Amino acid sequence: MMRMVRQNRSPRGLFDPYYCPDKLLHRDRELGLIDGIYRDSCQEDYGVNCLVHGISGLGSTVFSRYFLTKLTPKEFDSHTVYIDARRKDALEIVAELNDKIHRETNTPITIAFDLDVLWMQFKRTAAATEKKTVFVVDGIDETNEEIYSKLAHLSKEIRASTIGVLNSHDYRLLTKGPATKFAYDFEIPLDTYTQKQLYDIVRHRVEDTFPLGLTEEIVRYITDCVIEFDAGKPRTSIEALKALWPLATSGQEITSDAVRAATSRITSSIQEMDIMDTVEAISMNDYITLLVLESLAQHLMTYKTETYIDRQTLNELVMIKCEEQGVRFVPEDIERSLHTLIFQSVVFESGYSRNLLYVIAPPEILYDASLSLRRELSRRK
Repeated sequence: MMRMVRQNRSPRGLFDPYYCPDKLLHRDRELGLIDGIYRDSCQEDYGVNCLVHGISGLGSTVFSRYFLTKLTPKEFDSHTVYIDARRKDALEIVAELNDKIHRETNTPITIAFDLDVLWMQFKRTAAATEKKTVFVVDGIDETNEEIYSKLAHLSKEIRASTIGVLNSHDYRLLTKGPATKFAYDFEIPLDTYTQKQLYDIVRHRVEDTFPLGLTEEIVRYITDCVIEFDAGKPRTSIEALKALWPLATSGQEITSDAVRAATSRITSSIQEMDIMDTVEAISMNDYITLLVLESLAQHLMTYKTETYIDRQTLNELVMIKCEEQGVRFVPEDIERSLHTLIFQSVVFESGYSRNLLYVIAPPEILYDASLSLRRELSRRK
């Protein structure tokens, strides 16, 4: 059982969309690449333009902001400007660029509402800075590609650098066009995380969020759900932790039921499945498969703080039920039944160990379905 006490403040890691951790895990290769190229550009006094891209939710924004806010001020004497271009028109983007470069250089700004005037103000101030500037434009797509291209070309003239951030779909689309194609010098594709890497990231986020900690099983369970259903995206684990946060601050238990509810958005395809029909279809008069599912679900119902059941425990529970029902216990039959249940996405194996089994559907529903069908088979006999 895990109870929480209310903290004095809410964690930035959950509620600040621009939060950057003190250490960016498992991006050493990508950080080394961008750091090396930017270091060369600073030493040789020329500008470089980079595109950072990856699947949605993989951390491209965090990566670019980490380089901009953690590494650039520490390693380079440069101005830094970050723009989130999502759902903004050209006037809004240029106005924000203009405002931020004036703030960085501590120079007076003239109020203007004309796009050309704002761009000329921005260009004049950016070109006159004594320091180099790193511009990050986040959320590049077909609606703002032209502004990024214009900024990237300007950076070459004034020896500044840009980092454009976009998802993989927009990257494939936009880099085929002439505007973006000639505007950047190199790219940094962000790889998806391995199971172990994602576990490290989720654990780090949990430690930021819940100073008293969550159990190993709960952290692993969140991660297994993310890996199984959402391609290893750290952002999904953040959404799950957001859902758990109100429970933690009110002192409630963080149980497997709570985690199932917190991850329901990404596991909706399983949650909405007609369990009764599915179990009936896969059992196909298979008494042992129903007995295995009944034993597994009953265990998880009984021990709410346990999110997994190991194979040995399951075998022991099934053996007891076989003795009670006068059914011959054959270990090979248990493994065959598990294979069927896993193949049909009723039971899942943990990504950390095949020995650990878990479910997405509420155990109560699985138990009722398997028990009802097993009794029906017994009556037929």
